[in-house]
Amino acid sequence: MKSKIIIFVCFSVAISLPVSAQKTVKIWGNNPASSKMNRAEVVVFQAKENPSGVSVIICPGGSYCYLGKKVEGTKVAKWLNKNNITAFVLYYRVGIFGNHHPAMIQDLQRTIQLVKENCVAYGIDPDKVGIMGFSAGGHLAGTAAIYSHYKPYFAAMIYPVVSMQDSICHKKSRKNLLGKNYDDKLKQMMSLESNVHAGMPPIFLMHCTGDKTVDYRNSVVFAKALTGSNIKHKFLLIDEYGRGGHGFGIKPNGKATGWIKEFLEWMVGIEY
Repeated sequence: MKSKIIIFVCFSVAISLPVSAQKTVKIWGNNPASSKMNRAEVVVFQAKENPSGVSVIICPGGSYCYLGKKVEGTKVAKWLNKNNITAFVLYYRVGIFGNHHPAMIQDLQRTIQLVKENCVAYGIDPDKVGIMGFSAGGHLAGTAAIYSHYKPYFAAMIYPVVSMQDSICHKKSRKNLLGKNYDDKLKQMMSLESNVHAGMPPIFLMHCTGDKTVDYRNSVVFAKALTGSNIKHKFLLIDEYGRGGHGFGIKPNGKATGWIKEFLEWMVGIEY
């Protein structure tokens, strides 16, 4: 694995996620080191049955500025519940409230830690905690696959931001993630396609060629890097334009309909 460091702040505070569906917990406790940390929350959607033990932490998109809580959060979690998968929707810190790198990455790592620590209460397998992210949330899921101390079972990156390079980057996401005065080292570190390594978990990628928000080439370059490093992955590149190209969550109107079912089939077949 490449020698890269992501700052991870871990407080010695015992936090238990609530053992009931659709409950919210502040991941840094009630008295975090910074008031900004109070905004970091996870909403629990516990499946009534979960024979596989798989769970998914969901990271909504929003250009690292805001969060698409309903379309890329709640609706996804409820669909997973219907398919006997427990889900955790993470409301990580974002730029609109003055948060930049590494705040959102810390929030995801902390959430993975908490989910694993509470695995017995949820009847989930601590080794089968996956990540699913949309748009900027897809980038966040990718950082967990590459850098996280708590390795996810898989990372599903849906129409994701991947690169911070000028040619294909989503500039609003880059600005909110890196801030105004970032250096080239951080820019390179957050360009996920340049940091793929052999220790990564399986990756599920989906993007539409007609995406008018995040250039689909983000996923193309990432898939190429995954192939080059022999990382197990599935890449759905869909010829979809217009409203179906971005930000649709699990219910697009056109050709992208059904990607979530393909994800589920792929996830069931994961083997290490």
